[in-house]
Amino acid sequence: MDKRTSICLLYIGLLVLPAPILAEVKTEKERQRRQAIALPLASLAGTAVAGPVFAALLAIYGAYTLAKYHISDKDSHECGRGYCRKVCFEKEKIDWGLTYGCGNNYCCVYS
Repeated sequence: MDKRTSICLLYIGLLVLPAPILAEVKTEKERQRRQAIALPLASLAGTAVAGPVFAALLAIYGAYTLAKYHISDKDSHECGRGYCRKVCFEKEKIDWGLTYGCGNNYCCVYS
């Protein structure tokens, strides 16, 4: 065998070796925790969903994210100590720390 073939066989062998041989499992508790995490994920391996189901899941996740961060397309909704607006009023200033929940608007607080 030439050098290239032996290196390829070595890499293939390393890829197919099971993970517990390569990584030392420190405690039985750690091994059980890893298995508890991996088991639900392993059951999903190779699965796929139809396009409409994926679109519905994406819409649900998007709605959840909008509700979680209180993002709205309405002008002048609350954001912490102020209100989200496209342009702040004369006696207001932009609070950059709270603007993340306003989408394209700014969080305007009274100075």
